[in-house]
Amino acid sequence: MDLLHKAVYAFATGAVADALAARSGPGPGQRHAAERPGRRADAGPLPRHEAYGH
Repeated sequence: MDLLHKAVYAFATGAVADALAARSGPGPGQRHAAERPGRRADAGPLPRHEAYGH
């Protein structure tokens, strides 16, 4: 019974966290990844004015 309760609690917590994260759109890391897909050594951080406020 305890395991079932923990599974329900984990699912509900994850659903709420996903809903809250999706409200504000992609974060700076997701925008940066979209700029240059794949792993690249020469990809620096986005300029501050592009990272925030979109």
